Amino acid sequence: MDIQTDLLLQFFEKMLLIRRFEETTYDLSKRGIVPGSVHLCSGEEGPAVGACAPLGQADCILPTHRGHGQVLAKGAEPKYVLAEIIGRKTGICQGRVGSMHLFDKELNIMGSNGIVGAQFPLSVGLGLGLKLQELDNCLVCFFGDGASNQGVFYEALNLATLWNLPIIYVCVNNLYGMGTRYENTSNAQVHEKAKALKVHAETVDGNDIEAVYAKMTELVGMAKTEKKPALLECYTYRYMGHSAFDQRPYRSKEEIEKWKKLDPITRLETRLLEQNVDAATLDGIRKHVDEVMEEAEKFAVESECSTFEAAMEQ
Repeated sequence: MDIQTDLLLQFFEKMLLIRRFEETTYDLSKRGIVPGSVHLCSGEEGPAVGACAPLGQADCILPTHRGHGQVLAKGAEPKYVLAEIIGRKTGICQGRVGSMHLFDKELNIMGSNGIVGAQFPLSVGLGLGLKLQELDNCLVCFFGDGASNQGVFYEALNLATLWNLPIIYVCVNNLYGMGTRYENTSNAQVHEKAKALKVHAETVDGNDIEAVYAKMTELVGMAKTEKKPALLECYTYRYMGHSAFDQRPYRSKEEIEKWKKLDPITRLETRLLEQNVDAATLDGIRKHVDEVMEEAEKFAVESECSTFEAAMEQ
């Protein structure tokens, strides 16, 4: 697929925004402003942006517990997402749910959750709802490689293909389920598991935004026209630990540095420069993203805290 430069510039800005958002969230966590822990997706921007780019507002997504980037890629405003994460009334859920349960009805972000694999049964219900209403929409269900070892993964894909539901399952394969490498928990790759259930399944370099977008454009079109499920396994890597302050030495420094050389943002920047995009244009995007995040942080931190009474309101 020949992707126009202006669209690649949009991808560059969105991935950079997600990276800056996660850096800001991490800084607020260190300062004690974020309650509890957070799970950051720095390094995984490719699957989030590439998977959501072909979607319309009416299309639905089910993000993962590491879902800030997926929510932002679907169109949520950074200041409202950040306000939610730190428990402010101005958050997208009025500060009631925090980092792992993000939901936005207007954008059809149908709710992330902290239970590994819980999105699978939800995906079947949502997909069936789209089919019964005869809507020309689809659902993208994000999940991590470790979640494919949950029994509900097989149950959901079995029903999705049996009932011909318009669902694209996007596996963000960062090689680890918490601190355990995927190959230590399964003898089959995720896409192989899907094919065993006769689900159309493909793989892609998750750090190549152009490749992810091209594959997803094809699969979204297929889901909407043929009304059948599909799965895309995206190989990528998270730079942080399982949670923000997870510093357990289960990954070597050499492995982390190897993947940082494959950084999706740096790779796209190189591609844009090769297409004769002026470096000043990219610097302008960086400046704009920095301004957006400065405004988002100020808005979130200065917003009123949510209260127990507000959480109980209907």
